Amino acid sequence: MTSVWAVGDGRIVVDLRAERWWLRLYLVDLLELLGPEPEMPDDPLAALAATAAGDPERPTDPVLARLLPDGVVDDDAAATEFRRFTHESLLTQKRAGAKAVWALLDGSTGDLDRSQAGKVLGGVNDLRLMMGTRLMVTEDADDEASEQLTELAAYRSYLMLGWLQEQLLEALTSE
Repeated sequence: MTSVWAVGDGRIVVDLRAERWWLRLYLVDLLELLGPEPEMPDDPLAALAATAAGDPERPTDPVLARLLPDGVVDDDAAATEFRRFTHESLLTQKRAGAKAVWALLDGSTGDLDRSQAGKVLGGVNDLRLMMGTRLMVTEDADDEASEQLTELAAYRSYLMLGWLQEQLLEALTSE
């Protein structure tokens, strides 16, 4: 059974052994969706130029659109400008969160500092957003749709990710 607890000195212990196999399945999916990290030149000026090249387009995939939303609503030009300056760093942050969860799964339990726990929390949040988007979870779903969702293993995983997210937040804010 999953457990998360704060142990003092800003350390948080997370045990995900029971969920390791299905979390890895979803993490592979998330990492593939986020794509590989771009290769950056060693020269700092060339690396800066590489990140500023071109305007990234608004994602058409519903999950990526949820993970990489427009930073400005009702102004396409401003949204495009915002995306140009934030897209790569946001992708890098999301990849780091997914990799932090993956690293946690490689051990029997994770003894995390607050920074690592924050990255894991971000990765869990992104997994939950991915699953919720794919399952078309909405606040205003009718009773019949909600009942059908509860029969799906993926929906139970979605709920488990919400619980894990809550436990991590509680551990992070308990000190």
